[in-house]
Amino acid sequence: MKPAIVSCVLSLSALAFAPVAGAVEVYVSGVVSPPPQVVYVPSPRVYIPPTRVFVTQPLVHVAPRPVVVEQSPTPEDPPTHPQPQERRDPRASFFVGAGYGGITSDRGTAGTWRLHLGLGLGATELGLRADIADRSMATMSNREGSAYRVGAEVAHRFLEGATVRPVIGASFDRWQFAPDGAPGSGAFGVGARGGVEVHYHLNPGAALVFGADVGYHRILAAIDDADVSRDLLTFGATMDIRL
Repeated sequence: MKPAIVSCVLSLSALAFAPVAGAVEVYVSGVVSPPPQVVYVPSPRVYIPPTRVFVTQPLVHVAPRPVVVEQSPTPEDPPTHPQPQERRDPRASFFVGAGYGGITSDRGTAGTWRLHLGLGLGATELGLRADIADRSMATMSNREGSAYRVGAEVAHRFLEGATVRPVIGASFDRWQFAPDGAPGSGAFGVGARGGVEVHYHLNPGAALVFGADVGYHRILAAIDDADVSRDLLTFGATMDIRL
């Protein structure tokens, strides 16, 4: 610092005496310039606001979904017995049963026992039906004795799978009479019947069948040694089991 002050004083003195002396040369030796000083000037902070990006999209209308409220059905009381359904009727079944009825003609009416045996094929049945009029021949002829009828029948049941079913049938009959004190004799005939049946299902393959019917029968040949009415009516009820 001191050499610099001395150099400055000498320079000013030379300038003051310059007009008198003319030219004065001043040499200063040993004077070293100070090293430059580095000054750090902090730059002012510049606030840059954040950039906002706007993305526009077309409005999409979304229809509201319909709300469906399902209510569970009210449970019904269980049936007291299996309800009639067509699947409960097997395509092949076997019928066997018995009952009681009567036979009537223009001479009178007599009681008969009834027997039934049949093979069911769906709604159709091939069967045998018998009427036994023991000691009742007098109500059909002029002789005392017994009378029997066995008919080979084809029957059809309507409303398959229902509980109550109408039924019709046609038969080819064999009549046998056993008069007292005389040899028995027989004749052929034809018949037709109609009735109604009630099927009470026990399980998918079995049922109890209660039936009632009325039939008309015509004897086609005369009976030896007996005057028998040719037109006869049968009626009665039967109870069968279907397996």
